[in-house]
Amino acid sequence: MSSDQIDEFQSIFRRAEREPFLFESININQVSLITDGGSDSAESLKTSLLNYFPGLQNSETWTVHTGDSFSNVQQLLELLSDDRPDLIITHRHLQEKSLVPQHSLGVYVDVLTQASKVPVLLLPGTASDPKSLAGKSCREVMVVTDHISGDSRLINYGVRFCPSDGEIWLSHVEDDIVFNRYIQAFERIPEIDTELARELLGQQLQKEAEDFIKTCAERLKEKVPELTVKSDVTRGHHLKVYQQLIKNHAIDLLITNTKDDDQLAMHGMAYSISVEMIDVPLLLL
Repeated sequence: MSSDQIDEFQSIFRRAEREPFLFESININQVSLITDGGSDSAESLKTSLLNYFPGLQNSETWTVHTGDSFSNVQQLLELLSDDRPDLIITHRHLQEKSLVPQHSLGVYVDVLTQASKVPVLLLPGTASDPKSLAGKSCREVMVVTDHISGDSRLINYGVRFCPSDGEIWLSHVEDDIVFNRYIQAFERIPEIDTELARELLGQQLQKEAEDFIKTCAERLKEKVPELTVKSDVTRGHHLKVYQQLIKNHAIDLLITNTKDDDQLAMHGMAYSISVEMIDVPLLLL
């Protein structure tokens, strides 16, 4: 490959101008808590949530919908329409005690994450087999994405749920399957040195994520000086990498985007994480 060809190839992956990180305070004034249980168990759950997420103690209004207040998705959507919540909190597999489907969040949560723009906080376990948060507190928050650059909203929610003296992990996992697919395409183009392409593309993708995270850390240091910002940028299999990260860092809350701007259904990475990682609270934006 000539120097001109190398320069041309490098220009393809030259760092584009990206929107810088913009810090913004997230308001969560109205919370809707949806549970299969009765009023007593719902109040107990609310107490555990306020202890686990102290930041939610500032929320002005909590509306609780127990299992006897709705019997189908449409009824639940109507209740939430009246609530106008800033945050929905619930379990996977609502009203599915007799049969918990595999590889699914349950019909209620599936619809909520597709039909509503309101963030959904999934509690650990399922509606029929919940995992208790009693006696625990959220101190380690992880933001997970395969494209962190420019995603200010995702990070601001991470800050909102993390105590000011806690730790927030900004993690970016480049999907190795997608990466290898592009490298295989380069292999079919004689004018491109495949090994050079592999090296340059890998370096550029990592640099973009690391540079953005650095600017985030600098800005957050100004706004929330006691907050510890850590990062993890790597390439690999999304699910396996995040499972290991959660274990290594004792993560108390995962936060991820559920869909892109141009699609309705939850995209693949978010859905896999939501279905498989049921032992840790998960905030779906």
